[in-house]
Amino acid sequence: MTDVNIAIQLLLDALDDAFDVALVISGDSDLTTPIHRVRQRFPAKRVIVAFPPRRYSSELKRCASGYLSIGEDKLRANQLPDSIVKPNGFMLQRPATWR
Repeated sequence: MTDVNIAIQLLLDALDDAFDVALVISGDSDLTTPIHRVRQRFPAKRVIVAFPPRRYSSELKRCASGYLSIGEDKLRANQLPDSIVKPNGFMLQRPATWR
């Protein structure tokens, strides 16, 4: 359901004029149609696709206003600490494979 939720939110945000430039972080070509429709219906709006490491879609690249690739080094350098304690005392742990 993630792709559907992203698509709906992108379309609603465009209808509500909530952005000039949207950044969609995905490599999933299922988002091609909603991105294409937003750009078609709202030509002044830009939709940039950011591809996560080892993810790429030539279909998304073609329909977007622009694109970039996020390097694994950037993800590793911008992670939260190994553990975070929420206000209610619940501890969130970062998986070891993310380090």
